[in-house]
Amino acid sequence: MKDKNYDVAIIGAGPNGLICGAYLAKAGLKVILLEARHETGGGLDTLEFAGFKYNPHAIYHMMADIMPVYHDFDLRSRGVKFIFPEVQASYIAKDRKPLIFYHDPKKTAGFLSNEFSTKDGEEYIRMYTEFQEYSEKILIPLTYVPAVPPIEQIQTLGSAKDDVGRRFNDIAELPPIEILNMYDFSDPVKAGILNLFCMWGLQPYEALGYLFPLYIYRMTNAALVSGGSHRLSSAIHKTIIENGGAISDDSEVVKVMMRNGKVEGVVIDDGTEIKASVVASTVDPKQSFLKFFDDHEIPENLAESARRWEWEKTTFFGTHLALREAPRYIGTESFEDANRAMITFLGVTGTEDLLDHLGSLENGKVPTENLFGHTTCASLFDPIQAPDGMHTGRWESLAPYDHDWEENKWEYARLCAAQWKEYAPNLDPINMLVYPPTYIEKKFLNMVKGSIKQGAYVPLQMGYFRPNESCSQGFTPVEGFYVCGASVYPGGMIIGGPGYIGANLIAEDFGISRPWNEPESVKTARENGIIQG
Repeated sequence: MKDKNYDVAIIGAGPNGLICGAYLAKAGLKVILLEARHETGGGLDTLEFAGFKYNPHAIYHMMADIMPVYHDFDLRSRGVKFIFPEVQASYIAKDRKPLIFYHDPKKTAGFLSNEFSTKDGEEYIRMYTEFQEYSEKILIPLTYVPAVPPIEQIQTLGSAKDDVGRRFNDIAELPPIEILNMYDFSDPVKAGILNLFCMWGLQPYEALGYLFPLYIYRMTNAALVSGGSHRLSSAIHKTIIENGGAISDDSEVVKVMMRNGKVEGVVIDDGTEIKASVVASTVDPKQSFLKFFDDHEIPENLAESARRWEWEKTTFFGTHLALREAPRYIGTESFEDANRAMITFLGVTGTEDLLDHLGSLENGKVPTENLFGHTTCASLFDPIQAPDGMHTGRWESLAPYDHDWEENKWEYARLCAAQWKEYAPNLDPINMLVYPPTYIEKKFLNMVKGSIKQGAYVPLQMGYFRPNESCSQGFTPVEGFYVCGASVYPGGMIIGGPGYIGANLIAEDFGISRPWNEPESVKTARENGIIQG
């Protein structure tokens, strides 16, 4: 590394670090990204194994082409193609017909009316319409602006021009299960909708109601990245280089340097000092505030909040298969669409069973009978992810981190494959790539205990409190030090929010003009009084 003087040093080159770096480099700042691993992209990870491409982390892109970075850098022209499967999700059970959710809500409603009940179809349209309105008018715009205190947010929404703000306030602090109970669904349909939220390890009884509409709306509008998820990060990587930014991998930051109470750069693990007037961290609070600083260098409340940081109790066990043919599921003879869903859920039959399963996971029990796995055959929609005529199979199921996975990973992977085969008898793997929870933590330093969102989604770690009320807007009490990763508002899941918000804040604090426009959804939300300022 020849040049060691920069305007901005960004710690971590995962999605948010790349997004932040791309914008700041485009704005004319001298930027360097420092990544501990041998490659950039973080959870935008695609592995090639014996000619088959696997996406062991991010694969379902909820925000896809909604993210500002996609349009501001014309990522489509850089090879990023999002594929939106017509059939978004199907549920396969042994004792009843499949449940299918389409990209087209009217088609879903028609299916539910014909195969379950007229009431299910009517209620689905009512729910979808309301959730779409909450998402497009409130939740999506708020994803790309800094957090505000809860009381201020409630007051703003309550006084907005449109009554959607007041209606949203009525549900925002409810548990998701209570919101779902406002709609008169039959139990199989109710379980299927609830699982679109809970599949991420999110709890139905936590006061996270404000997230529920967004997840249900966007998980029926999700996409795959053609060629694998890593193509998205590669495209953003290229924009940084083209705009004069620098990226240094195998460069683990061990210390933030301070002088007279202000940041002056970082030290990486080989002892190299990199000078920068601004340091932006995209890693977790324990690293950001406990590892990078000595106790006397930061306020005690920051250190204490980092010490209290909670990781997720459950994470994912992954089993990736090379297949001679795509899975064909039981009970689908008259429902061919169920065999071409982006996500196929196995064994989710009713709400009580789902809630019992989630409760046992929270209590640390490793499932061994009904694993409630979800599967994806990406090559059905994107043939380049497998050799000609063959397919990739991705199994993922929730599991506690605290288990001897190193000892039991192969046995559990065979159990996953066996349960998958119970629902897809033609499943005949050529080989298997096993990805237990311990691999997540080994690969990514900020995914402790396999915490894919850099920390649990619980009320005191969300919104204005993520990671704490001093730092959720991106700046910190330490002059020149910013935070803009998944552990900061609005959170993880490849939504593009933290990195985008961080870039806007840093550009503003440098006093430079921003050569990009505010998203149209944000402009509209301002006009409607949803966002102040």
